[in-house]
Amino acid sequence: MKVSSRVHRMKESSTLAVAARAAALKKEGADIVAFGTGEPDFDTPSNIKDAAIEGLRAGLTKYVATPGTLDARTAVAGKLRDENGIPCKAEHISITAGAKHALYLVLQTLIDPGDEVILPTPAWVSYRPLIELAGGRCVEVAGSMERGFKVLPEELAAAMTPRTAAVILNSPSNPCGITYTPDEIRALCEVIARHPSAVLVSDEIYEKLVYPEIQPGLQHFSPGSLPAMAERTITLNGMSKAFAMTGWRIGYVCAPGSSGFIQELIKLQGQMTNNIPAFFMPAIVEALSPRSASQVEAMRVAFARRAGVVDELVRAVPRFRSVRSTGAFYSFPSIAACKGLTSAGGRAITDAQSFAEALLLEAHVALVPGGDFGECAADHIRITFAAEEALLRKGMARIAEFTGALR
Repeated sequence: MKVSSRVHRMKESSTLAVAARAAALKKEGADIVAFGTGEPDFDTPSNIKDAAIEGLRAGLTKYVATPGTLDARTAVAGKLRDENGIPCKAEHISITAGAKHALYLVLQTLIDPGDEVILPTPAWVSYRPLIELAGGRCVEVAGSMERGFKVLPEELAAAMTPRTAAVILNSPSNPCGITYTPDEIRALCEVIARHPSAVLVSDEIYEKLVYPEIQPGLQHFSPGSLPAMAERTITLNGMSKAFAMTGWRIGYVCAPGSSGFIQELIKLQGQMTNNIPAFFMPAIVEALSPRSASQVEAMRVAFARRAGVVDELVRAVPRFRSVRSTGAFYSFPSIAACKGLTSAGGRAITDAQSFAEALLLEAHVALVPGGDFGECAADHIRITFAAEEALLRKGMARIAEFTGALR
């Protein structure tokens, strides 16, 4: 059967591939420590689950408006105004089947064939495939490890051309676990503001997972709150990470302004998924209410503590180099010093991919090799610390033993 060339060329998500392989080995009886998938190990708070159950009981089982109910969109807009300082209304919001779907819709609505999208790297594995699926050209701007993986304004400026349609910024970052400061984001926005045809796509899915315990004074900052960027920033977010709701698949897009962009996006969404389940709408309202704040904060505090533990353990691994994690739940160490060596099982380590494969087969630890996170990330691995501390210590001990045995 024929397969379209655009889909055939697209890579499989490496994070999902690692999760599938780890699950297969577990099914065979292997004791796998899984550090691959970016998924909180906490359960969804009970008040949010109860709101969905009550929605079902109230008969919310029919179609609703494609972008979501007015109550849910009003709650999202209120959150973005009050917490993020983004001037928006319910009419600027569309609720999507996860933040990944939100990104797909944005790129399909925004990009014409040949348009350029600037992507600071290392970056989440799905950005490049979705840019290319929309017909765009992905322009990577590498953030060096020596500068904490952050891109400088002058580097962004050098990459921008009249063909630049968008810049994607993800802070806190998957896979790096770093967070841009408000001043750093302002400086990048000043560059974008000088290019009137370019918009900023701000992926803020990890916004509530910021760790001033590690970098004092650090806080999340939304570029859409800047007056010069208010109508040129498309903000992406969702419920998956901060609220431990990955399986619910709830994301959202915010695109203020009078350009009609959000209406065009909703038109595309209506031809795809239409609305997400109607009984999820009360759960969105509940999640964004003050009643959920303490539970979200408790999860953030736990992740901050784990970030400190993992940073300490990663720095103790022979031959690893790393940058301290200040947000999200990832560590992204370099294994460059392991290249050219051989594992205890006789496997040659040539790059992060071969390192990860040997580690999984010999030490039974699953993590994601860095190659799909950008050209600059080929010698890195992503370790997810969304797991209990005992499991983190168990897995990191295996990694240290495996790496120490390389010859």
